[in-house]
Amino acid sequence: MPQNKSERPHKRAKFEQNSRKAYEFSNATDVRRALQNQDQNGQIEETVAPQDERLSLVVQWMESSPGAYDIFEIWEGTNQSSSLSLLVSLLSSILTLLSSHFPYHSHGTPIIKTLLSPKWMRKITSYFSGSNELLLVSLKLLNTISHFGGGRERKTLYEAFPWDIKTLAKVAHMRRRGKGDAEDVLERPDIRTYYVLFILSFIDSETSSLVKSTFLEQQRDVFLSIFKGLSQDSYLVVRKVLEVCWVGLWSDPKVKRTMKIGLFAEITIGHLLKLYERAAAENVDGDHIPADLVHHFLLAICTRPGLGICFRDRGWYPRDIDADAVDEPKKSGKIYNKILSNILKSLKVNEDARQQELALKILVACPELVAGYWPAVALTLEPRLSSKWIANIAFFGLVISQPVPVSSFLIPGNNIYQPDPPPLSTILESILPSVSTKVHFSKGLQSTSHLVQHCTALALARCLTKLSCVFRTFHDVESALEEDESGQWTRRHREVEREARRRVPEFQVVVAFSQIKVDAKEVKLALLGESAQRLLWLYHLCFPQMVAEARFDVGKLLQGLVDASQDTIGEAGNVCGLHGLKQLHVLRLLQESDQFTWSGKVANSSHTYLHALLKIFCATPTRAVRSTLRSLLMKTLAESILFQEHPDEVDMWLDSLPTTSRGTGCEAPDGAALTDESDGVATFLDDCAQRCIKTPYRYFEALRDLLPMENSAVDVPSPLLMTVLEQFAAKLAGKLLTPSDALAIAGFVRRLMFKLASKQRDLTFLRIFSGKLDDAAMPEKLFSKYACVTAAIRREMSIMHTCFSHFQGVRRRSDSSTSPEVEDFLTKIEGVPLPESSSARIHDAYELVDWLRFVDTTLQPQDIVRLSTVVERFHPPALKDLFENLHPCKFIDVGRRLSFNWMFTQSSESDIANQQCREIMLECLFLRSPTRVQIEHAVCIIAHDICSIMERESLRGLGELSKEDGARLKEFVLLRAPSIHGLSMSGDLPDVMQEGNVLNAILRSFVNCLSSSISEGDRTMVSSICTYWTECFKASIQSGSLQTGRSIKLWLNYTDPNNLLNIVDQACDANNVALTPSVLEILEFALNTLSSRIPISQLLRLYRVLPDSEVLEEMIAIAVTSHLPPCHDGRHPQAKTLNFYLSPRYLPASGSSQLGVLPSDFISGLFQKAIWTESTSRIVSGLVYAQSGVAKEFVAWFNSGAWTTIPFEHVLPAVHAVLDSLGGDAIDLFRGTVTIALFDRMLPQRRHPEGLRQLCIRCICILIKADATRKQQLASLLQKNMQRFAVDQFALESVCIASRLQSFSPLADLVTDLSERGLQWAVRHFSGSEGEDEEDRLILAQLTKIAKQGFKAKTYFVEPLLTIIIQNRLADTVALDIGIALLQCSPLKPVVVNRTLQNILQHPQFFKLCGSEESSRRDLIIRFIVALFRLHPTNTCQPSHIMPLVRIYGGTISASDRNLLNIFRLFEAERLMPISSILVKWSPSPGVSISSQLDAVQNMDPIRMLRTCHVFPIWRRMSDEQEDEKVGLDEQVYDPLFVTLLVAQMLTHHPPTSSLEWVQTFRSNVFSLLIRCLSAKDEKIREASLGLLARVWKSVELSDMQEKQHALYIFNLLKNLIKPSPDGPPLRLPSFASLILSHALRGVFYPSNFIYPRTARFLLQRPELDVTDVPMLYGMLYGSSDDWKKERGWIVRFLSDGMMSTEDWKVLKRRHTWDLLSSLVQSSIRDQALRRAVLEVLANLTSNAQATTSLVLKSSLLSWIEMQVKLPHINEDTLAWLKILENIQTTANTTKLQRATNGQWQDALCRCLSLVLQNCSAPSLPVLQHAARVTLRLSLASQTSNFHLSHVFMVVIGILEQLEHCIDFSKSSSVNGPAILSKPPYHGHGLHIQPPVPDPLRAWGGIVEDLWQASMGLDENFVKWDALTGRLLHWRGIVGEDGSPMGEWARLEAVRVSLSSITNCVQSTQVA
Repeated sequence: MPQNKSERPHKRAKFEQNSRKAYEFSNATDVRRALQNQDQNGQIEETVAPQDERLSLVVQWMESSPGAYDIFEIWEGTNQSSSLSLLVSLLSSILTLLSSHFPYHSHGTPIIKTLLSPKWMRKITSYFSGSNELLLVSLKLLNTISHFGGGRERKTLYEAFPWDIKTLAKVAHMRRRGKGDAEDVLERPDIRTYYVLFILSFIDSETSSLVKSTFLEQQRDVFLSIFKGLSQDSYLVVRKVLEVCWVGLWSDPKVKRTMKIGLFAEITIGHLLKLYERAAAENVDGDHIPADLVHHFLLAICTRPGLGICFRDRGWYPRDIDADAVDEPKKSGKIYNKILSNILKSLKVNEDARQQELALKILVACPELVAGYWPAVALTLEPRLSSKWIANIAFFGLVISQPVPVSSFLIPGNNIYQPDPPPLSTILESILPSVSTKVHFSKGLQSTSHLVQHCTALALARCLTKLSCVFRTFHDVESALEEDESGQWTRRHREVEREARRRVPEFQVVVAFSQIKVDAKEVKLALLGESAQRLLWLYHLCFPQMVAEARFDVGKLLQGLVDASQDTIGEAGNVCGLHGLKQLHVLRLLQESDQFTWSGKVANSSHTYLHALLKIFCATPTRAVRSTLRSLLMKTLAESILFQEHPDEVDMWLDSLPTTSRGTGCEAPDGAALTDESDGVATFLDDCAQRCIKTPYRYFEALRDLLPMENSAVDVPSPLLMTVLEQFAAKLAGKLLTPSDALAIAGFVRRLMFKLASKQRDLTFLRIFSGKLDDAAMPEKLFSKYACVTAAIRREMSIMHTCFSHFQGVRRRSDSSTSPEVEDFLTKIEGVPLPESSSARIHDAYELVDWLRFVDTTLQPQDIVRLSTVVERFHPPALKDLFENLHPCKFIDVGRRLSFNWMFTQSSESDIANQQCREIMLECLFLRSPTRVQIEHAVCIIAHDICSIMERESLRGLGELSKEDGARLKEFVLLRAPSIHGLSMSGDLPDVMQEGNVLNAILRSFVNCLSSSISEGDRTMVSSICTYWTECFKASIQSGSLQTGRSIKLWLNYTDPNNLLNIVDQACDANNVALTPSVLEILEFALNTLSSRIPISQLLRLYRVLPDSEVLEEMIAIAVTSHLPPCHDGRHPQAKTLNFYLSPRYLPASGSSQLGVLPSDFISGLFQKAIWTESTSRIVSGLVYAQSGVAKEFVAWFNSGAWTTIPFEHVLPAVHAVLDSLGGDAIDLFRGTVTIALFDRMLPQRRHPEGLRQLCIRCICILIKADATRKQQLASLLQKNMQRFAVDQFALESVCIASRLQSFSPLADLVTDLSERGLQWAVRHFSGSEGEDEEDRLILAQLTKIAKQGFKAKTYFVEPLLTIIIQNRLADTVALDIGIALLQCSPLKPVVVNRTLQNILQHPQFFKLCGSEESSRRDLIIRFIVALFRLHPTNTCQPSHIMPLVRIYGGTISASDRNLLNIFRLFEAERLMPISSILVKWSPSPGVSISSQLDAVQNMDPIRMLRTCHVFPIWRRMSDEQEDEKVGLDEQVYDPLFVTLLVAQMLTHHPPTSSLEWVQTFRSNVFSLLIRCLSAKDEKIREASLGLLARVWKSVELSDMQEKQHALYIFNLLKNLIKPSPDGPPLRLPSFASLILSHALRGVFYPSNFIYPRTARFLLQRPELDVTDVPMLYGMLYGSSDDWKKERGWIVRFLSDGMMSTEDWKVLKRRHTWDLLSSLVQSSIRDQALRRAVLEVLANLTSNAQATTSLVLKSSLLSWIEMQVKLPHINEDTLAWLKILENIQTTANTTKLQRATNGQWQDALCRCLSLVLQNCSAPSLPVLQHAARVTLRLSLASQTSNFHLSHVFMVVIGILEQLEHCIDFSKSSSVNGPAILSKPPYHGHGLHIQPPVPDPLRAWGGIVEDLWQASMGLDENFVKWDALTGRLLHWRGIVGEDGSPMGEWARLEAVRVSLSSITNCVQSTQVA
């Protein structure tokens, strides 16, 4: 029914699901019919369900109607808006359904292509100006297209959509009217929301970075439009926008940061800041708060330096305008963060807490903004009582409180401070801004409002705290830079202090504020007081001169602090902490003040300030206050006459003060009133201090009178001690002390006496003093009315005497049982409930302490434990007082709360002998890291009681001390402790070390724990003790009696070696009677101390005295082997660092060898020994190598059968020495049965140590090879022996023997059997875990070697090994190497090869491993695959095998990618089908889907493509030949052959159609590379490239791109350069011509590049390009523009890239280019970049033979190099110079140079090499490797001067000795020899890159071999010959015979020479 015209139009009714008329479609025909009838019920709602009936219906429909052509037909015939909306919405739903699953994407792709065609896109966008419903569904369709298939069509959609339509601006503001449901805003979006989602789809995480960058560059305004109305959008939309911006934009590193920053500038951030106004929750749960959302987003991009829009600044330093850093904004200015500076101005910091947090974090991240922030924001800081001012002043304080940017004071990239400080203005603005600070602060402190005063004081305190931090930091910098008064930082320190003083209120204002009378509540009063005291302290800290000028009496601040400290003990409410803080400020103030003296009088009192300080010290429970007060008292009292001689005594006096706390009305059992002990002691000490300070000399004299005159070791204590004694006696006699005070003073003095005992070296004075004190406190002088107090005082005296008696060894024990009264009392208090009040608990705890002091019975240990439990329950700190008032009795474990000194005093001899008691005592000492003074005190206590010394473990914590403290402690113990020093030289101590009675233990412990090695200082310290014991030992040798052997052994380690040698000489001359067992024991200990310092002749004399000494035998073994070449037996050296110093004693010139004169009876005696040790074995084996007669004598002894009684591990080294030295001759000496028995013992039967296993293997191989008659029998024995054991047993022996015998053809069966055992072991090994030890690695290395030498393994052994390698060890390079070797030597069947190949390709980690950055692993896997493909190409070349390889192919010039390309070409050859159909999906970026070859080309990295143009592989060929060339940047350079083929496929199947596609293709630089290919050597590549360029030229002519004319001009120039060849293929274009055209073509499409206008101007000025000239040479090399430096650098790099062949050299030579560059380098000495670039040019020049020869002969290249390397900057380019020198050696025409220079060019090379190495400041192994190789080439050349070559050797070997300290020689290296470096010639790219050294030991071995080989051509008297030979022999010992054949030859020759040398020496001796 039609509506009435007067009625308001109704909205279309919304029907619920249950109200709709049921209508179902049975097939696709029903759907089409419904659409034709415009049935509204036929609409399919949008859904993305995984499985849905509608999905199958749509699929059926699309199969019957491909591309939905029927919908488009209906669409074309419909004009009604409602019908159009239905059609567009239906298409959107269809695409959503088809996008849900990948198999159905093919049905949706034709629909999208139709929609994105110009016709239908115009139709869709035309609806933007239509009805709102049509506009809504159109945006919905665009969103669906954008998200189809994960965004696969997003790029095409971006190119097809007309972004310039005018209606977009209107669409961005069209929201749904009415409130609606905010939760459904993303489920039912409105027009703006759809538009926002559409825009965001182009920057989300699924979009490629290329599309993002293009979109943001070209449609910047469209993207920014979504932020304009963002503040009005719902929470979900805002969250979506910010999430996409963060994840898709800021988290994408491939999008340029400059682009991101340009988007989020001040305007965009301003739109986001509007969201702060929406601070209320917008949902029921309360978690949708837009302000929080935008707050966290802004925190992420604004507050992290280096991320977002926040740049790293230089802190307080201004911006360095000349710095060329990537992470800096491009605009110039004084600050880095201009955007953030403007944002800070707009933040409402005093209204919103979130904006305040944002501002604070921005200022923390960017300290440079603080200085300019104050004038920009103009905060109202004038004091007034308003909330806005309070917020402003609080924020002001927070900003000022930021930490000092100390990191900016350091030089970037270093830990050294900058020499110049930051600007003064910046520093002050960050501390005290110039915003009327002084006026505002002064007015605030004088305000009538207490709140204003308090806020002002807090802000000022923050400023002063920041100022103090700055001063402290400046002081650290001044100390680090060692500045004097004229230093820059020192001057800036004074300037800051002077300027800051002008900006703070006067000190009188602060004083007046602190003295203001406040009639207010207690809390307010405490707050104001605390802030006032804080300001006073900070003024004293920062402005001491200002305070001094004010003449402020700081002592007045102490008034009232005592009462405050007493209040803190009780329940003081909320102000307790404030009072403690106030005390802390006052004490810190007094510590900083120079005007405070402790002797000043408190107002209206007779007491001094000392009295108040002592009372606070005793009363305060605050640890910080107590620590500060201790420092103050130690500082002030140490400067007075009282303690100026002994400042460390102050600490003892303070620790002796009482800490008990008593309540009011406390009484003793006798009725005496008990008052606070701290008050009485403080009053008493104050009185004594006043008296002592008035007449100090009187007490000094009294002190001297009391000191014993005969003992000078007594340390004089403070004279205050005598005052205490005098006043205590006088006051007791005059009855001037109350009983409570007398008891307190007695306890204080008793504790003080004990602490002084830990400092005094002699106790005589303290014993006298204690006697005087005891006389003063006799019972008749005490309180007769108060018997309990009198007894308690006498008890204190008794405890003091007992402590001193403990030191004298007098101990009494009371064994009486517990009294009933004590038992009742303890039972009673154990049942007392715990009081609720803390003060009551404290008083109760100390009442129990008083009970202990007054009780008249001795408590038993169990009673004390019960009492301590109750005290701990009440108040744990009171336990310390309880234990210190115990009478010394039985040792008690008191829970580590008692000090070590008191616990030691409580212990008896039996307690100290108990290990558990000792451990408890030591835990008390080392519970916290003790200081040196504490340990000295503990040692002093022990020294007083030397009879109870602790054992060695008691000093285990001493090693934690510093080196200086340890030395001082040793000096104290060994020299300054008279008792220890005297007993150290006492011969009366028993020699038997009994537990608990040990002197030696502590002395040994101190020296051993405090120093890891014996220094000369230690020897000097104990020289007198060592001399004493040395003389005692000499006397004992003469007398034949020794009673103090253990004492002598203690000091022998520290005795001078010369004295020990004298002792040894005396022992050799002594008779046998005098050499008792104890003397021989000491003598052997001395030998062990001397090590190898005794000559061998003296050792043989000692052998007569000590024939059974293992130490002596070891020394003889060392002496014997030291006269032989190192590693003479071929065994591995075990030391981490080796001594390569070799004396020439084993050479023929060594006629003074001592080994030749060894007596024959000594040698025969060795074979008569019944027991052999390892040293015996070493002596015999060494003599076998040294003397030929010893070998025969050994064989005779061996044939006798005597060897069977000796352990075989001791006989084996000698047997190996005989076999090794005599070889086949030794077999003839052994008897047949002996040989069989010996071989049987060598066979693997049980596991031997690693060294013996290798010896057995070598001996077995020698016997099998040498014994021709019994080799089959021996091989059979070996084979049967191995079969008796499992495969995993003796695998090392199997493979090592097989490897050594592999070249011995008669034993092929044995080798095969042993090798197959190794393969079986490998299968089991690779099946287990991936961990490998050294033995496993050695077995695998031997297996690899066997396989590579052509071992024919059976298939059933190889197949399981390959399978397990692929399954478990595909990432293991060693396993892969074995697999590749086995594939090359094993005949595998095709089915096995196919299965193996499929296992690799289907491995779950295949793509991850092949895509990893570890190129070696990837190369091995691909080599494995290539080997499999080449075995049976007919079977392996299957499409299913090729497809996975396409995913891992990178298209680069690396060896792995070239191997993959060869597989593709092999596939084409075998299958006779093109690979293009498979490569159509190839993507240059893994993870990015590609739809065509055009997408692949456009997605190729343009930077890598440009690098390929620069580093063009000119050697690349179109044929299947394998090139071994390397570019140097293989993975970073594309393969030009593949790029050429890909471009051909692209132009054939998917050429660019639009101008935008052409521009993007050109921007990928592929056409520039095609131009570069015209300079390739291969004719086919040139021909293919030229054909492709011709097609591109024709296509560009037909295009409409803007750059068309520029590109055609370059192509026309190129056309004119191509000369037709008569044979067909085009001639090669010179490199400089192709390179300049490549740069020019790239510049057209990258016009922002600085080279574009220069190349364009150069080409436009010429009708044609001259290929015989260097383009732009003079204009760029000598340019005068502002960019002259860039131009010069570019042309030098251009010359380096273009120099590739002889033709290119002719071009350069024609313009004398090298002469220009060489003169330019000489005129720009300090330009490092230029020098390095010219060296790259020189490297490319010296890679060409003709260029090198011409430069040496005509340009005096070697003379120029010699001049250059003399300059100081050479140390930075050492590696480059070495490579250039090697290039000259390898490429130059040596015959021509030799004839022209008569050999002088080689001498010049030697001089250059010497200078290069001498000027090398940071030598490394790569440098040394190249130097050694250059040296070897020089030595092999003829007519090289030995003089110059010897000098080169001296320099090289010197560097080698420097680097050997960082090499670990104990590790095993590969047996395959050192790593092979890249071969010369070396090109410019990578010239300065120092390659990593994965195995330094292998590199060292290669260097040694090169140098040793090179030294063979020098004179015989070369001084470093021995050193090189020693290193070569060590290297042979490390890698074995196979690892260094050269080293094995040198070893055999060295042994032969040594043997003949010693034989000649013996003969000459006999003749003499």
